[in-house]
Amino acid sequence: MLIDKRAYWVWLQHALGAGSSKQNRILMSFASLSDFYSSGVESWCLEGYFTQNELAKLNSFSAENAAALIEYCEKIGQHVITPEDNEYPKPLKQIHNYPCALYVKGKLPDFSATPAISIVGTRKATATGKSAARSFAYELSKRGVVIVSGGALGIDTAAHNGALQAGGKTVCVLGCGIDFNYLMTNAELRKTIANSGAVISEYPPSTQAINSNFPIRNRIISGLTLGTLVVEAAAKSGSLITADLALEQGRDVFAVPGGITSPVSQGVNSLIKSGAKPVSNAGEILEEYIMRFPGKINLDDTKTNVILNNTKNNELKNPNKKQTGQKLNESEFSSDSVLLYSKLTDKPCHITEIEKITNIPTQRLLTAITELELAEKIRSYSGRRYSLPR
Repeated sequence: MLIDKRAYWVWLQHALGAGSSKQNRILMSFASLSDFYSSGVESWCLEGYFTQNELAKLNSFSAENAAALIEYCEKIGQHVITPEDNEYPKPLKQIHNYPCALYVKGKLPDFSATPAISIVGTRKATATGKSAARSFAYELSKRGVVIVSGGALGIDTAAHNGALQAGGKTVCVLGCGIDFNYLMTNAELRKTIANSGAVISEYPPSTQAINSNFPIRNRIISGLTLGTLVVEAAAKSGSLITADLALEQGRDVFAVPGGITSPVSQGVNSLIKSGAKPVSNAGEILEEYIMRFPGKINLDDTKTNVILNNTKNNELKNPNKKQTGQKLNESEFSSDSVLLYSKLTDKPCHITEIEKITNIPTQRLLTAITELELAEKIRSYSGRRYSLPR
């Protein structure tokens, strides 16, 4: 009987478990996985790098079992793809511990031809953090960027929603089987994501959502994308694991600066100190990739779209109103934001110049910029330039 070649990958992943990189060693010694499968137990033992548990699983779960699992997945609406398939994301194949099999509901975008950014952060996000994540995702999606996140509450949910509101594509990477009853409050969201993008997992159907799965899952979130944006993360956070993995994989890391006293900002501020690029609008992310995707990225008028926060500050500006020396209500904004706002005009000013005229340290200045952007009090441009709204 001819066995679907994907079955050998599913068989191997069942034995090695999620996150293994031993498939690389196997393929250095054998021409194909089918050759490795046919070589048998004695040959596997002689390789010398399999645990007793892995050897037992290699022997007890057959390629026929794996083929039956693939057939079952197709019946329940999940498509199985492996590294030999054209649909398998090329950026993911570049990481050393790429998944041997992915279970997909929906249709994966072409990650090699389309820019993608992952957005991650705390489940216990503030209203400001969720608005920022949604706004970044919205603006990036409007410019054709695929948004990848983990489907959790807080920042993940906001990011997926921002991409969907923009009519863009988003990919949700789960740490359990796609059909498992994980976070049922987001079940409808996952269904919507699958209709326009994809929900994926390296875990087969019915796999439970146990805590140890999620750090392993995070390498897929970062591995699929050009860079990872962290929006609100505590000092010890799974989002920081994703950022570390991104760096290991040679990807970029971006962070939205937060208040120095906020517990959910400690992680992102620490990332910035370690070299992550602080950003306050989508353009500051996109400018990193404009040469890699010529003609596909437009930086004109890129801003953080706070309209998604349902604010009511969208009144038309009086064209005859003087756009200098404006003042804010000091009870509603931080002192840094009040000072920054008073120094800006309707002419775009680079952040280094703003630092000179305000004497506000960089990290505090970025926090003030974010606060004013989310309130629609200032306008951002590519190249880290800012002005009052025109």
